[in-house]
Amino acid sequence: MAQAEESPTERVYITPSTKMALNAMKQPKERYGDVIARLISEKKQDEYIAHLDRIAARGNFVPMDSDPEYAEMKNGAAHAG
Repeated sequence: MAQAEESPTERVYITPSTKMALNAMKQPKERYGDVIARLISEKKQDEYIAHLDRIAARGNFVPMDSDPEYAEMKNGAAHAG
């Protein structure tokens, strides 16, 4: 998963225990920067999914089947297949 689009520009100092934790999370051929980038990406994805879950929990949604146009499209697709 090496990310070649960016070259390292910063040095980050971490404790030995943090380095050991990152090392345990590394996948083959990953650098520490790759691990951190992957963890950030996963965190953003988790936050987005949680946001969507909150919207769904608070929302007052109308079932799509109650929409005549959708029901017509759905019935047309069922008859076509």
